[in-house]
Amino acid sequence: MTCRFLKLSVENFRTLTRISLPLGPLNVLVGPNAVGKSNVLHMFDFLATVSRDGVERAVSDSGGFEELAFRGGRRRRATLRVSIEGIWTDHASESRPDQYSLTLLNRLTADGEYVLSRREFFEQHAEAEEPSTVQLTQEELHFSGPGERPAEPLRVDRYETGLHSRLPSLPDCPSKKAVRDFVDSLSSVRTFDVDVRAARRDSPIGFLGVRLDDDAANLADFLNELQRDEDAWASLLKDVRTIIPQIEDIVVRPSSVDRVKISLKERGLRGLTSLKDASFGTVRLLSLLALFHDPHPPALTCIEEIDHGIHPHGLELLAHRIREASDRTQFLVTTHSPVFVNQLTPEEIVICERSEDGSSRVPAIDTKTIHEIIEASEGLPPGDLWFSGSLGGDL
Repeated sequence: MTCRFLKLSVENFRTLTRISLPLGPLNVLVGPNAVGKSNVLHMFDFLATVSRDGVERAVSDSGGFEELAFRGGRRRRATLRVSIEGIWTDHASESRPDQYSLTLLNRLTADGEYVLSRREFFEQHAEAEEPSTVQLTQEELHFSGPGERPAEPLRVDRYETGLHSRLPSLPDCPSKKAVRDFVDSLSSVRTFDVDVRAARRDSPIGFLGVRLDDDAANLADFLNELQRDEDAWASLLKDVRTIIPQIEDIVVRPSSVDRVKISLKERGLRGLTSLKDASFGTVRLLSLLALFHDPHPPALTCIEEIDHGIHPHGLELLAHRIREASDRTQFLVTTHSPVFVNQLTPEEIVICERSEDGSSRVPAIDTKTIHEIIEASEGLPPGDLWFSGSLGGDL
């Protein structure tokens, strides 16, 4: 089944000292620079790295525990914790969610050295009866399932996690499959950050079912396959023409035996314009619209500064398209644009602020308060209210 994330809770990850963020289909983080919006996205990146490379490598690649943990206050933080609630088993629900948590501890030994350790916990509803639990502490794995007494602890490596190893020593059971399904969903989380130079280039022709790369480097190949779907292609072309009326057509064709290129038919110009000569905003817009038509999206897609390089009128349409696409994949997005926020509902807005002690407040105000502020303003758009400081999250 498709995984759906319901809540992210974080303690002491960079500026996220203690946040609890409900997650809906579309979640847009709004606030000025350096308030911690990107750190929410980076939390998912970190978990995906753990799933690929393990805890030690993920911490090392991030610069060590001291770089990962909150550096404010008078004392060093010895604990970093992340937990996720969601639905990734058949018998879970919003009122009875599956849960996952990972805790990293960096303790000072008697020898004056810091030693890293981990704790990990799964609670899942893979069967109709009581939930099963998997807990890793030090070098032991404790498992209990429906109708079973807790078994003797299994021996595991001190840094082993279900995210990385998928727990091969766990007995075959529905809970073991649930762990693997969750890991597959989490490790596939995409942070979409268009590399405009790469997206402009001709793409090698890949296999059927190609997924758009996280940096859109295979944009030409992806569009080459997307145009096989007449409805999706017509929708994409209509959106491009709406935002950039000068573009009459998008032509995707081979540039060599094994490569494909994108060209644009522009109003009033003879011949075709290569995408290599298109503007930054045009390439980024085309990449985002292509993303929203991806037929094989991951469980969650993250986008940094969705408004970057896009005309304000284009942002209005992007807001509608990303909401439609959120039926197939959850979105976690950052923005600085009041125009984009004007198109959102209170449930989609996450106001972000930074406290005097350096910690982030995410969300800074709850959805009910956003509703009340909009109602008191007699219906002013939320983006205008945010830009004026009425919703918080301002400079």
